[in-house]
Amino acid sequence: MPFKKITIIGLGLIGGSLASALKKSNFAATVSGVDTDQDSLDYAVKEGIIDEGSQDIAASSRDAEIIVISTHVGFIREAALSAAAAAQEGAVITDTGSVKESVVSEIEAALPQGVHFVGGHPISGTENSGVRYSDPGLFKERRCVLTPTESTDAEALRKVASMWEAVGARVFEMDSQTHDMLFGTVSHLPHVVAYSLINSVLSSDNPDTLFEFAGGGLKDYTRVASSSPEMWTDIFRANRQNLLRAISRFEESLSKIKAAIENDDESALRKELIKAKDLKKKDLL
Repeated sequence: MPFKKITIIGLGLIGGSLASALKKSNFAATVSGVDTDQDSLDYAVKEGIIDEGSQDIAASSRDAEIIVISTHVGFIREAALSAAAAAQEGAVITDTGSVKESVVSEIEAALPQGVHFVGGHPISGTENSGVRYSDPGLFKERRCVLTPTESTDAEALRKVASMWEAVGARVFEMDSQTHDMLFGTVSHLPHVVAYSLINSVLSSDNPDTLFEFAGGGLKDYTRVASSSPEMWTDIFRANRQNLLRAISRFEESLSKIKAAIENDDESALRKELIKAKDLKKKDLL
């Protein structure tokens, strides 16, 4: 076993799945979980997802070699600094949040000497939330992005990469600015669109009847829009500028299709639809 103890703060879908995967991989002798919900901790211990549970960040972080913050983006900094204040020298703190630039810069600037931080973001998940949906196979063959900076300790980076590789993830590195621009477009914008689309149906006449006759396309959007509002509120706010630019591009694209329909312009409409359809031909998605 490479590590004696790994602590995971936040036993939601991602934190619980990581804990379960680490247990199955025997990557750490002890996997400790921290959560504010005692029922989640009790469930995780009972089901063998973690070895021990606590509501105390400091106590669980004190002798951990790797500490993973898997909370809402808005709480990552606070949790990381609470863990860092109690952590042993050489401990590595990482996270699983989908916004990196502000998180990484704020935490790096406040860390005590001898404790390291590596920004991380596993590209996996479902619309479900909570430790009861934990899946040890959630990260297999999925990408995990790490966002090292010039200040990142090389050995700390290696340890975090090895942890994700142990649960089956494929590790990639990029700078935090590029990460936030990229995911503002390919992840955060689609959630904005999903929430907006469902809300537009809800605001129409007889929404219950409309949903009753909804096909697979709309049901895909309802799946995305059923994701945690608390989590996505934090993400939208934390990646505000990149997301606003992405929304503007979406508005421009939508306005072209609207204008083509409004003007009964078959050629322009077909052009916009073909442009999107050709993406599949390139096998990018």
